[in-house]
Amino acid sequence: MKKNGILILLGVIIMGCSPKIRNTISNSTFKPLDSKSEIIVLDSTESILGSMLIGTFKIGDSGFTSDCGYNKVINDAKAQARKFGGNIIQITELKRPKKWGSTCYRIKGNILRNFDEKVISELKSISKKNNKSRLPKGADYAKVYIYRPKMITRSFIGYKVRMDTDSIVCRARNGEKCELKIYDFGKHTFWAKTESTDSVTIDIKKGKEYFIRCAMNQGFITAKPYLNEIESHIAIEEFEKMDK
Repeated sequence: MKKNGILILLGVIIMGCSPKIRNTISNSTFKPLDSKSEIIVLDSTESILGSMLIGTFKIGDSGFTSDCGYNKVINDAKAQARKFGGNIIQITELKRPKKWGSTCYRIKGNILRNFDEKVISELKSISKKNNKSRLPKGADYAKVYIYRPKMITRSFIGYKVRMDTDSIVCRARNGEKCELKIYDFGKHTFWAKTESTDSVTIDIKKGKEYFIRCAMNQGFITAKPYLNEIESHIAIEEFEKMDK
């Protein structure tokens, strides 16, 4: 009984750390897609090119959510699409973490289905264009932007961001940011540690831009780092607002 009680408690804690997911499905006739099926992500301004609407979803903050970075909520949305046979999600509303409010990304969107090869190719090109590099044509380097938007919670705790081994490339203090020029292309791991370690690995290519958003989550004793690679068209606005 004691063991069962511990397992239930752990389950409650894990569920409480995850984003809250709701969906409304208007067409439930399709079989789920394989977990490795590609899902195209569109924003609210982009045409869905005759795609079939399966339903809508909402991913938000449960009030105790901590694992709610941009990639987490997008991956949760993709999982919902696969579950109901959709291969496209269209984000109709994106709420970013707030200095005085929720520390989570919160999204609403549509689950869509379209397997026309011509349409899929066009939608992929639109998605790629949204994340086009701003570096000069022919640039012989890549850029990595590391930033930590100012938040009230855990604001006094900072940490060092390292690349690969022990090379410190940025100090992630509250409200600060760094820009790195990278000439050594290929896979590099950016990581940070307080009571525990978090990391992101990026396959860096010449002429491209990459954004790493830093934050803090509560640990058992002290706050712990939370690193996310963010899509350029989302991160640029956040990064540039930090100058204001």
